[in-house]
Parts: sequence; C-alpha cells; structure tokens
Amino acid sequence: MIKRIIFDLDNTLINVPSNLDSEFMKVINKFNLNITSKELYNAIGTYETSGENIYYDRYKVINTVNSILNLSIDDVFFDEFLSMYSKLVDDLEDGVVETLKYLKSKYELVVLTNWFTESQSNRLKEAGILEYFDNVYGTDIVPMKPLKKSFLAAMGDLKPNECVMVGDNLNVDIKIPYEMGMNVYHLNKKGTTKYPTIRKIEDLKERL
Repeated sequence: MIKRIIFDLDNTLINVPSNLDSEFMKVINKFNLNITSKELYNAIGTYETSGENIYYDRYKVINTVNSILNLSIDDVFFDEFLSMYSKLVDDLEDGVVETLKYLKSKYELVVLTNWFTESQSNRLKEAGILEYFDNVYGTDIVPMKPLKKSFLAAMGDLKPNECVMVGDNLNVDIKIPYEMGMNVYHLNKKGTTKYPTIRKIEDLKERL
C-alpha cells in the first residue's frame, strides 16, 4: 500500500524559469564579476556532479566556484545569490495544483531536491504549493541524489514499496529508487523508457 510520494523539484514540480539567465546576471553584475551566468551555473553543477561531495555545503560551494572561475566570492555574494534563487519560479503547468491537492488527501507528500532546503522551500512557497508537502528534504541536510541514503532519508520509516518517487532525471531520480524496490514514475515529456512514465504531473491522478 502506497503511503508517501517523493517528488523531485526542478523540472518536475517547477520548470527551470525562462528568466534564469537574466536573474543570474543581476547578481553577477551587482558584484562586478567578469563571468557569464552559464559559467556560474556550470561551476555550481560541477560541485554536485564531481562525485566528491555528499551534501551541499555553502563554503565548499563557494570554494568550488572560486577555484573553477578564479574568483573570490564570499558569504555576501552567496547570500545574495540564494535570495535571488529562492524567488526563481515559473508558471506552474496546468493541473499541478489540482493534482497535488488530490494526492494530499490520500498520501504523504514530500520533496527531495539537490539544493539548499530553505531556498527550495521558498520557491515552493513562491509557486503557491508548499502547503501540500509534509517535508522538504534539501541536500544540505540529507545526502545528494542519486545516493541511496538520500532516498532512504526521504522514505522515513516506510518501506520502499510504500513509497513512490517522481522525477525527470533517470540517473538522478529514478534508477536507484527503482532498484531499491520503490515505485517510480519518470516524468518524460518526450517519450517513454523502461521505467513507468508520465508525461505530466496530472497523469498521477490516473496512476495512483
């Protein structure tokens, strides 16, 4: 019996905003940094994908960005960046709110996201959907996906077959929980894979 649904956030619940580049550049320009938004985005991405880091640690992120881009950003910059990022939301796709409301009446809903908990909670609040979630697990407090420990943390005291993982990235969100025995739904707008697939969040109303 399914008791909990675990959602990825970016490109699952909230799409990457169309104004991402301009918002990054506002912070970059405020501190007169000679870099592009793509360079900053990729440098932070390197922190996550290097395989050396288990948690998101602000000081390790700062050091990684400084090392890759030959900068000297500090807490002041990072606080400004997190404040900006906390407001980065796009219009929700049709049916997301209604689906979450429906699912909330039947299951526990949580978010598991590879970023800072407070920042992602603020984004969910900005999008008007934070109220539907019992908890937000950011990877400053639990290990990063796709580490098995990340999904175990989001499961709480439940068994794998009592949980559903929903996400857009096969390698990060789907493969490991599937191997753990968890129910999974790959959000894939372009086609299907060997894993159970949905085209939009609204499809969950028919599947669960």
